Amino acid sequence: MVMVLTAYANSLDGSFVVDDVATITDNTSIHDWHHLRDLVASSQETPVTSRPVVALTFAANYTLGGETVRGYHVVNVAIHVAVALLLFAVMRELLAQSRLRSLVGTRLTAVAFTSAALWAVHPVNTEAVDYVTQRTESLMGFFYLATLYTSVRAMSRANGWWTVTAVVCCASGMACKESMVTAPLAVLLVDAVFVSESVTAALRAHWRLYVGLVATWLILGVLVSLAPPLRSAGFVTFANSWTYLLNQSVMIVRYLRLAIWPTSLVVNYGWPQPLTLADVWPKAVVVSGLLGVTIVGLWRRPAVGFVGAWFFLTLAPTSSIMPIASEVGAERRMYLPLMALLPLLVIGSVALWDRMSAQSQSRRAFARRFGWWTVAALSILFIAGTVRRNREYRSALTLAQSTVDRWPSSVGEQVLGTEWLLAGNKPEARRHLERAVPGAPRAYYSLGLVEFDAEEWAAAIRDLRTFIDLQPLLLEVRSARLYLAQALERESQWPDAIEQCRLVLSMNPTRDDALDAQLFWAQALRGEGNYEAARARYQMYVQQRPDDVRGATGLGISLVGLNRPSDAVPWFVRAANVSPTDGAVQKNAAMALEEVGRFDEAAKYASRAVTLRPNDAESRDIWAQALVRQGQIAAAIQQLEMAVGLDPAALDIRAHLDQARRAAGR
Repeated sequence: MVMVLTAYANSLDGSFVVDDVATITDNTSIHDWHHLRDLVASSQETPVTSRPVVALTFAANYTLGGETVRGYHVVNVAIHVAVALLLFAVMRELLAQSRLRSLVGTRLTAVAFTSAALWAVHPVNTEAVDYVTQRTESLMGFFYLATLYTSVRAMSRANGWWTVTAVVCCASGMACKESMVTAPLAVLLVDAVFVSESVTAALRAHWRLYVGLVATWLILGVLVSLAPPLRSAGFVTFANSWTYLLNQSVMIVRYLRLAIWPTSLVVNYGWPQPLTLADVWPKAVVVSGLLGVTIVGLWRRPAVGFVGAWFFLTLAPTSSIMPIASEVGAERRMYLPLMALLPLLVIGSVALWDRMSAQSQSRRAFARRFGWWTVAALSILFIAGTVRRNREYRSALTLAQSTVDRWPSSVGEQVLGTEWLLAGNKPEARRHLERAVPGAPRAYYSLGLVEFDAEEWAAAIRDLRTFIDLQPLLLEVRSARLYLAQALERESQWPDAIEQCRLVLSMNPTRDDALDAQLFWAQALRGEGNYEAARARYQMYVQQRPDDVRGATGLGISLVGLNRPSDAVPWFVRAANVSPTDGAVQKNAAMALEEVGRFDEAAKYASRAVTLRPNDAESRDIWAQALVRQGQIAAAIQQLEMAVGLDPAALDIRAHLDQARRAAGR
């Protein structure tokens, strides 16, 4: 535990990165977790959809600390410590009754502790700990090992309570992440290799346990079926199974390299590439060879073959022929497979040292010291690597930049561009987003936002449409349609803008998105001159947002369009009172009041408008007209002269000035 806390002490101040905003900040299902159904089958697409146990832990985090990041990191580190302790317990249990006992002898506890400790501080595991959303991986790993430990206990003690506990742990893991699907097979593998010594004997002796474990697959099936379409589709991507498998040969070799030499870590490997066998045949040979050695090992030396079998079995759900929609590879996928590789290193080293030191007592003492020095050196190196990697998680921008530097991809460029956009550097954001397309269709959304802010309406319309066409199931599509509706309004494409708003309202939107769609729909109706329909939409909108300036102003303009100026005045006045520092809104109120003959009030709002916008000739003109009606001709002339100076070409203002001067002459 001390080693883990040392390694991850500097991770507690890390920020939310990548999907953490979708998991926590924007995930309304964890904000009010008393509606338990939303945790089990939320209609909102998030990384914890159909993973209710993990969602419940995030809900507890949110209840206790809101969006304070430290609390989420503390829980992630605590889960990782618990997994490390379980790994120690599982290894000790297996070594105590396995054929490997002769290799480790009385050092059973030391070997189990060393293996678990090295695994716990290995830098490859930083993604599952530092990246808050990947609690899905670490919590699944906890229940995976808990299932294994309690199952082994049930096998050796023939105790029904251990069997029940194993099934409960397995069911809980199924509610954490789909990768838990292999847990019953992992238990059978352990049973066949270390306990019953054959698959047939294992099934015959412990059939009740396996019936319970296999039944938990039904829970996983139900959870996946309750998920929204994108998640329930599960494994969907543009890559076919063969292409994905070829990509996995590259990724598996990289995973093995990182297990030995964990440098240049990457949080996002992008999507599968269009590879052929000729592109990857050396790596494919390596993976095929290891798989062959594993099969032979299980037949000839089961305890050794178990290492390879565990590696491939736990990696299979994400790294076989079944394509994963979101990414071709992820270092968190090594969370379970690494549990076999490091014990193999430790046990193999112990056996080698024993053979080297068998000739004399002095060599034995040296081998023991050398062994502990090696463990200490590895621990220090792993901890240093973990601490260094933790620093990169302190900033989402730094993390995204490291990904592009170490593993360039369209998806990496898209993530980096989005982070630059959030940081406010739009030129840098545009540069990376333009590199990301067309390879990363999601980049069209962020690029459309950059163009929208730059008022490049045609470009924004083009790229937002492209994003919607290519990624119709993503959660951001609702937001993209809202931006698209506004851009279409700027281009006076009113029917298309209305259609986008209608589609948003048909997509089970959040309350805020639904209200925004109502507002933009009303604006489009007003733009095409349909004032009665616009008035009805605005009326619905202001009932929900009575103090919204846009709604009140739009309703007022629509009523003026319907020749109902008296009904419009209260809405213009409300907008002006809600936004006392907006000169344009003050001017609208002054004009409306002047139209219905309420000149004293009109003068007050016109005065505010001039104070806020001293260079606006029209505001001074409106104020001057109100002053004339109040009999303050000299003050009116002064304002009109200033207005003419600001806008000499305004003939109507000159006419008002001439009229005021004639009135003064009388």
